[in-house]
Amino acid sequence: MTEPFFRYAARTPFNIAPERGGELAEEIFGSGKWNLLPSETAANFYAVPADKAIYLSYAGLGSLWCIAYAAFHVADITSRAQRALKQPVQTEINIAEECAARNIPGYIAYAKALYRADQDWPNDLPPPSICPEFDTQEGRVNNVFFGALSWIILHEIAHIHHGDVKFLPKDLLVKQEYRADAFATRWILDRAGNGLQREFRVLMIVVALTWLFLFEQTVGAGNDHPAAILRFREAVDIFQTGHRSVGLENAGYVLKALLDPTTPAPQFDTSQEAFDWISSRLEALFPAT
Repeated sequence: MTEPFFRYAARTPFNIAPERGGELAEEIFGSGKWNLLPSETAANFYAVPADKAIYLSYAGLGSLWCIAYAAFHVADITSRAQRALKQPVQTEINIAEECAARNIPGYIAYAKALYRADQDWPNDLPPPSICPEFDTQEGRVNNVFFGALSWIILHEIAHIHHGDVKFLPKDLLVKQEYRADAFATRWILDRAGNGLQREFRVLMIVVALTWLFLFEQTVGAGNDHPAAILRFREAVDIFQTGHRSVGLENAGYVLKALLDPTTPAPQFDTSQEAFDWISSRLEALFPAT
């Protein structure tokens, strides 16, 4: 199902930050040959710096697409409901029925299953549309998928660019991961400006981090990577968005629905306050160890 995405995956680091395309080609990739290769493991993405190779597992692409599907629809449904006229006494938005209609729980369950092992696409879940028209829901889901994938691939690019190695003490391995995260986040945001491009890119980074949170929730934290909440903190420090950021607003909807759907949320005046609240909930749900 996901093999056709390889035709487009190599372009994602260029597409997410087109203003840095020349720099990426000349200063990062240079004249040497880099390879983007598939693997048949459980959901995973990794680099082999010595070979200048980045591996995307089919299960990894499948699980990330499922998370992107859920993220797009949650953000779309919730932001529309938030802007609709509400009764004076209405204090919450319930999107459970619309999420069920789109089988979002089914896609999340399949994404989690792929974290453990590759398996066939379920018959009851419509598969990805590889080349939909951009101005359709399918096209927008794919746009979220490729946006999140860009952060993941840029993280792996950083490992190769920095010449990272695998066999090191745990503290040094963790430092490599922090450095790769910072490279990916800053590459995407540093020249994004302060408009909708930045807001979109912030949301894409949060979707990628949501994939990490769900991975940790499903199979646990690894010894050679920082806890997901620590990686989240580091990325958020770089966002530099306004108090009424639409990127943070939609990111908050995604994090709430996918990671903490049952806790009642207070009412907030700004998207920054709402995002800070869900961030504090993630601290409780995913404590760093």
